Amino acid sequence: MRILICVLLALCLAALEATAQRSLRETRVSSPEVVRTDYDMRAVASPSSLGEAEVKGQKLFMQRCALCHDPLGQPSYPESPGPQLNSQTVSDLGEETVRDTIMMGSARMPGWRYTLDATQVDQVVAYLKTLR
Repeated sequence: MRILICVLLALCLAALEATAQRSLRETRVSSPEVVRTDYDMRAVASPSSLGEAEVKGQKLFMQRCALCHDPLGQPSYPESPGPQLNSQTVSDLGEETVRDTIMMGSARMPGWRYTLDATQVDQVVAYLKTLR
């Protein structure tokens, strides 16, 4: 009886292995789609016209915010969770609302009140006002 169970178990394992090998052979790997964007490299390489506060704000933005608020407007996977931010956003919402949102967060955004102080938030807002 034990021999029969061992034989049946061996046959089941062999069938499972054959099925797995067949599915591996049938798997098709698609190649990724390459998206190219032409940048104005003169504008990218030109010296910055930002002041000290805007430069510090840019650094903070790139460290903390750029992952969700894509500064280049590129489509990210699956899509950017946050809206693209610029000077128009600051003028539409008002500086105080932008500061409060950065500090307190929203339903989809963490608040930075325990990480950034008021001066740093002002620097980020100053940087956002330079973006077109």
